[in-house]
Amino acid sequence: MIEDMLDFNVNLLELNDDEQVAVYSPFRLSYLIVRSNRLEHLMREIRKINPCITLISEVEANHTSPAFVNRFIEALFFYGALFDSMSDQLADSEVNKKFAESVFYGEPIRNIVAAEGEERTVRHVGIDVWRAFFARFGMLEVELSDACLNEAKLLINNFDCANSCMLRVDGKCFLVGWKGVPIFSVSAWKFVR
Repeated sequence: MIEDMLDFNVNLLELNDDEQVAVYSPFRLSYLIVRSNRLEHLMREIRKINPCITLISEVEANHTSPAFVNRFIEALFFYGALFDSMSDQLADSEVNKKFAESVFYGEPIRNIVAAEGEERTVRHVGIDVWRAFFARFGMLEVELSDACLNEAKLLINNFDCANSCMLRVDGKCFLVGWKGVPIFSVSAWKFVR
């Protein structure tokens, strides 16, 4: 564990020359957007690792607008879909639903809607912004296969909510959403230069 992303470097890892490394980043990069020097540093260090694949899952929303109204509307649709999905999935557990809503999502919502300037630290962006960002580091998006898409659909179909869950291809990645509202993206990347 490191306290500051600027302390991370490839020398902290025990890597063998004969092994391949994959990097998985679930919903973490967007928290570094407001600390761009840390995000840039992390990307340079990951590049030194030269992973065979980098898998990224991120929130699929635009919570970066300087205009309050735009942020509010985007947050309303995004969190409305997220809470609606939780209502369906946690219908039998009101305590767990309220806990998730308040502990995991209460502060990000307040931050997106009420904070301004440097105080606004939650700044989700969509896959198109990530594509432009990763391209700066010589990363090429890798197409997720039809087999992956079929496996995901089979998994979703195991649940009663399958008709409400959205899974669609956007370029080479998948968007996962609820009742037509994208909630997160899943993408794969390789360093090419």
